[in-house]
Amino acid sequence: MNNIPVRCSDITQLNKLVQVMLQLALTDIRKQGVNPFVVETFRPQERQNYLYCQGRTITEASAVGINNTFAKAYCNPKAGKVTWTLHSVHTSRKAIDLIPQRLINGKMTAIWNAQDPHTRIIINTMQKYGFEAGANWISSQDSPHFQVKGNYDEVFDCEHTNTYVTQAIQKALNKVLNKAHSKTNNNTFNKPISKIITVDGIWGPLTTKAITDFYQPLGLKLSHGQIDAEMLNALFLNL
Repeated sequence: MNNIPVRCSDITQLNKLVQVMLQLALTDIRKQGVNPFVVETFRPQERQNYLYCQGRTITEASAVGINNTFAKAYCNPKAGKVTWTLHSVHTSRKAIDLIPQRLINGKMTAIWNAQDPHTRIIINTMQKYGFEAGANWISSQDSPHFQVKGNYDEVFDCEHTNTYVTQAIQKALNKVLNKAHSKTNNNTFNKPISKIITVDGIWGPLTTKAITDFYQPLGLKLSHGQIDAEMLNALFLNL
């Protein structure tokens, strides 16, 4: 058997949009006095299969489609279960495991506690930037896990996003555009949006219009109602 890929914590291995969201969140988290530790980013499917084998029998692993030879080599039913799925968003470069770390008795220590105040800051901040938090799942809660599910590559738009991202964008647009319009000496945004966007996670015509109102004065060249990495960064930096 080939060696199993080691755990990857390289942010640059993530999807470009997710990279922007994460970098913004990490900066915000640090400003709040929390030291974030990136546990894992991209996870090859072979590593996902290996993790699934931990805490399971050969029969259990084979039943979900893991090669029998692989299962015999790596199943360890005496270990604790590490993952509940073979289809992790980590494998699509759209998920990250993130926890706080701080000095305890003079040693930098990772905090694996969902109720820790610094963990809660991380969860709330990651949600602000459009991440779905595993801590909020009804079953199989996973507080270090954050993901941005969806059929998207280089842009978000009405057909390539999810509820969490759309809500974060709607909140940011409401705040940024209306703050800009309230300043009489600000000529960057010279066209008011027609209506405050309802933060409902639905990317409709008003959301599309607000996106255009935001990026047109910036000179960004995008198709109507699309958000790429550059615009995403510009939008959230203006909060």
